Amino acid sequence: MAEPPVPPISTFVVRFWQEWSVAGPRWRGRIEHVQSGESVAFLNWDGMLDFIRRFGAMPDDESRPVKKE
Repeated sequence: MAEPPVPPISTFVVRFWQEWSVAGPRWRGRIEHVQSGESVAFLNWDGMLDFIRRFGAMPDDESRPVKKE
């Protein structure tokens, strides 16, 4: 039986910073996929994890609730 393919190696650089506003502090972030140069800003963990999943670096979490738009 053939072994499953090994996913390509992905490297990510993640930056977090805290912003201050009248409503109070909030965290923001930016993640970059080093191999492709693609990057995205995010305001929550789901945004960061969705970006990582796009590159097959982690499996989709089927137990995660589906976002309603």
